[in-house]
Amino acid sequence: MSYFIIIFLTLLVTTRRDIMYENITGVSALPQYRALVVIYILVCTFYFMYQMFSHFRHLHTYPRYVPYLIFLTALFMIMGAFSPYDNQLNFMSQVHVWCSMLASCLFLIILQIYTYRLSIESPDIYLHTHSIFHVGLQMLAILFLVCGRVNGLIELLYVVMICTYLFLIDRHQKNKLGK
Repeated sequence: MSYFIIIFLTLLVTTRRDIMYENITGVSALPQYRALVVIYILVCTFYFMYQMFSHFRHLHTYPRYVPYLIFLTALFMIMGAFSPYDNQLNFMSQVHVWCSMLASCLFLIILQIYTYRLSIESPDIYLHTHSIFHVGLQMLAILFLVCGRVNGLIELLYVVMICTYLFLIDRHQKNKLGK
């Protein structure tokens, strides 16, 4: 249920401006939505941080640097959320852009590490779920190339892909434990 709430919140935030030409950063530049975007980013950051710790806990082994990478990703996302963005591309705008992009890319790397470990430790779950992650990454890359920038549609697809992937893993793990 919580994954659907995150998807709904993302849809709510991304549609505050034109979803094809603006992204969540553009929404945060509007004074009336600044607090909404910061709260949304904080909720998503802590939720996905918790989810990743919980998913890695189900694995028998994983690289020792993964918890640090999760914390670093969360730190970058929080720094990006609190760095105000404006179109003049000043220092704080650059901090916002770089921290947000680094956090998004690092999160995909964390998911790739998790997917690799899942393929070794639970190949049955991996076979049922990995296509969502990999096809989602391909769709994100294609949309980025077609649009030429990160827009609200790409951000929405990013969140839908991650939530769907983690939801399917949760469901298969519960089925596996229930048997």
